[in-house]
Amino acid sequence: MTSRESAAQPGDNDRLRRQAHRPARTFGVIVHPGRVAARSAAIAAAARLHAADLRVVACKTDDWSSSDMLDIVAPGEFADDLDVVLVFGGDGTFLRAAYLARDAGVPLLGVNLGRLGFLSECEEPDVPWALDRLIAGRYEVEDRMTLSVTVHDADGTVVAESWALNDASVERRQPERLIVLDVAIGATHLTSIPADALICASPTGSTAYAFSAGGPILSPLVEALLLTPVAPHTLFDRTMVVDPTEMIHIRPGAEGRNPCVVSLDGRESLAVPPGGEVRVTRGAVPAQMARLNPFNFYDRVREKFGLR
Repeated sequence: MTSRESAAQPGDNDRLRRQAHRPARTFGVIVHPGRVAARSAAIAAAARLHAADLRVVACKTDDWSSSDMLDIVAPGEFADDLDVVLVFGGDGTFLRAAYLARDAGVPLLGVNLGRLGFLSECEEPDVPWALDRLIAGRYEVEDRMTLSVTVHDADGTVVAESWALNDASVERRQPERLIVLDVAIGATHLTSIPADALICASPTGSTAYAFSAGGPILSPLVEALLLTPVAPHTLFDRTMVVDPTEMIHIRPGAEGRNPCVVSLDGRESLAVPPGGEVRVTRGAVPAQMARLNPFNFYDRVREKFGLR
């Protein structure tokens, strides 16, 4: 057992994890485009993998120059035949990589080169060790719940659909004007909330935007959706915890007269047409994380939020 390998502790997310099917042989790399350190770390990792005669694939959107070490492909082809995606950056970079890899069932391993790195598995100095573990097949895969999001027009027709790992936030397009959002859970009208935005978060997203808006932190073992208002103009300013099999309906009310968008993980925005609504429920496909060590969620919360 190395110094980086610790014994499992109570509370580890064993229920979400399984052993990897095979040693990793084909790697993808995603980097924070604005951080030189992220690109340098990715190049160093690619050189190590290339020396081991392993294939490394990069995405055109990360603005790579031609290189013998990287196969540069379009986003739609990025996850084809990959075993693992290495993510060099912070949580925003991880969310972008998840969008590229989820539907192909490829796990992501985050290398923290960001501010918080809540979703990362290791730090930059650990990369050689991490690559050895992946190549040897000594890693596990952890599933994380996602959110399914559809946008409907006034007739109920689906006009856009997507998904999120962290959160889907229904927001006003004109910040100087109030919005009023009508909320229903299933077929039951809940309330109308005047607010800056309304956040639907997964357990993974409970430590992100929803937490900043005053929402609770959820263990990834808890299967639930969070519904948290941002700066509500009402005495009811609490988070609702919703079963993930239920459908959340959010309809911009006529009173607000302010067009809305739904923002997904901060990477994509979908316009909500007049009279339309946003529907959010549990996603059919989870995102996958590569784990090299036992993961204790509460240790991670204590570490990242500086708790004593």
